[in-house]
Amino acid sequence: MGVEKKIQELLKKFEQDHEIYVSAQDAQTFWMVNGRIPKKEESHHRLKKYVSGPNEKGNVLIFPDHERSDDYITENWGTIKDFEDFVEKVLASILTDKEESDLNLKEGCGASCD
Repeated sequence: MGVEKKIQELLKKFEQDHEIYVSAQDAQTFWMVNGRIPKKEESHHRLKKYVSGPNEKGNVLIFPDHERSDDYITENWGTIKDFEDFVEKVLASILTDKEESDLNLKEGCGASCD
């Protein structure tokens, strides 16, 4: 099975399991993954974008809600072996982010938490 097909199947399974819509792009010089994360208390989804590349030494740009803002943060995720490894790490990050967001809402955090 080719890498492209394997990644598409990974994304499809993630979408089905978690109801979070994701897309990934390997542009050779950079990698990008978008995750459309639903917010339970709001009608819109948050579109989170992750960007890195094969020569970035584990550095990742994260745009927390790039449809509403150009703000971004940078993180270093250590060794990222290849595009597939990047996609797997992004999916884990998206899932952690969603779980934390859901937990905050359950604790009565409301609109004051971002």
